[in-house]
Amino acid sequence: MRKRAVKPVVAAILGLLILFLYAGNNWIQVSRLQVKSGDLPQAFDGFKIVHIGDLHGKEFGPGNANLARMIKKQAPDLILTSGDMINSRNDDGGAFIALLNELDGVCPVYCSLGNHEQLVQDRDQNTGTTVFNSFEKSLRGAGGNLLDNQRVELSRNGDAIYIYGLTTALYHYTGGDTAYWEGADLKAEFLEDRLGPPAQDRYNILLAHNPKYFGVYRDWGAHLILAGHIHGGIIRLPYLGGVFSPDITFFPPYDAGLYRLGESQMYVTRGLGNSTIPFRLLNRPEVTVIELIRE
Repeated sequence: MRKRAVKPVVAAILGLLILFLYAGNNWIQVSRLQVKSGDLPQAFDGFKIVHIGDLHGKEFGPGNANLARMIKKQAPDLILTSGDMINSRNDDGGAFIALLNELDGVCPVYCSLGNHEQLVQDRDQNTGTTVFNSFEKSLRGAGGNLLDNQRVELSRNGDAIYIYGLTTALYHYTGGDTAYWEGADLKAEFLEDRLGPPAQDRYNILLAHNPKYFGVYRDWGAHLILAGHIHGGIIRLPYLGGVFSPDITFFPPYDAGLYRLGESQMYVTRGLGNSTIPFRLLNRPEVTVIELIRE
């Protein structure tokens, strides 16, 4: 009798565990915050940005309709994506293109590149394939704007801010699944060479996939940095935060959330998909809504 009673309990526990893991990897959490700055132009006070990252080919509903519906519900003025829209393994970026099609021009969308897009580019060069070129063409055709070491000026009621998209080199990352050799630290000179000096009379938002170099981004002159790459630490523990980075370093210093150095602030999204480690624990996928506030 006891053995018969144990089986339903074990089955129930396993069922709850499966449900818990499914929810933790598929139920999107909307995070909301205000970012305040005295350098923000008056016309952008209350400006609403949706920040997403690290989709890695994942779909939330057919054609990413559920994700698009959630983003539209936030009524954003701007959508910014901080890289790894595509997965470097067996992915053509179709899930991100489907998302853009579902968003259907609700607001401007600007994207920067992560390490996975660069890995795809390198593979294309080595094998003669055209996966990234096709993805880029589809992205632009679906209404996305790619900032590959470029900037764009956004104007509003006579005021303006700049959005920069930084593409760091693969050698600025570490790990066999990320770069082909151990990473070298990013220097301010690299940003100056790729992006030029920041505008001194503008509020500067920098899309930079890797949050590791927050101090360099600050020294360059970014007011707000939007990053990802760490996937929230993959496994999150109470009071300790994220456990791993994608290159399997333990307890990365910038795993998720808002950080501040001097007058610069950086938000690190937990992202939406998975790559090296194909699951999340206590770490739901994230869509972030940032409201800019002039102090």
